[in-house]
Amino acid sequence: MRIQVILSSLLLASLPALALDEKPLIEQGGMEFGLRLGFDGTYQMLDDSWNFHDATSPSAPIAYTSEASFKYGMNDKSDLEVTMPWAFHDKDYASLENRTASYGGFDRIQLAAKIGLAKSGAGLVAGFYFPLGHEKIVGFNPEWGFTLGAFGGYKKGIWWADGLTTWSTTPQNSSGFQPGDQTQLLSRGGLQLDQGVAPNLALVYNLLGSPTQNGKTTGSTVQKITAIPGCLLQLDEDWTLDVRLPVVVAGANVHASAGLSVGIVGYFEP
Repeated sequence: MRIQVILSSLLLASLPALALDEKPLIEQGGMEFGLRLGFDGTYQMLDDSWNFHDATSPSAPIAYTSEASFKYGMNDKSDLEVTMPWAFHDKDYASLENRTASYGGFDRIQLAAKIGLAKSGAGLVAGFYFPLGHEKIVGFNPEWGFTLGAFGGYKKGIWWADGLTTWSTTPQNSSGFQPGDQTQLLSRGGLQLDQGVAPNLALVYNLLGSPTQNGKTTGSTVQKITAIPGCLLQLDEDWTLDVRLPVVVAGANVHASAGLSVGIVGYFEP
């Protein structure tokens, strides 16, 4: 029985796309398809001093998300990964951002490659964002973006651990605007139980730098630490159910939220 250690959404979401089971990369000619649905309910806000405050809103603000992903093993040292994220923010969530109506749409499509280094279980990540998506979801007029990073994984017996660090940037556009660079640090560990069950726990730190306009700062730096307990459930030889409970535990200038994320992933051997 094959159970995969799966992280989805390589460049943007709270957990990145790594498949670090016995091998950190998808086998040559192998394919993986994934679909994830989730929601987060905001309960408090975090100010620039990392202090919690009530999130003033008529009711519980909710952000809904979905994500489709595809991975292909190009050779024994690299694979190609594509992710298409979509989100919807209800009226109460929009009110937290000083908007009067709910909104939804696609975020930027992400294309990336993982490149393994020898047989170490570690490697590099390189990718970019396409200039597509809804401006209210992206946060600015969509532009090309680029990502660099590194990943690693280790497994011994029933225990495993993996990690990822990425840095993403979007160049300044023709009007002089540049969104802040994004940095993400992830660590995760878990164990493989009988009957295809693999509980795990991840900690993710996200840093979004201040945006600038013609070199002048126009906003605040955003920081967020998220704890994500979860469990992988092997449905059969090809399909895995991935359940997560993300909870924002600390941060600055960010919504503090808790939610549920459920994904289904199919892996097909070459």
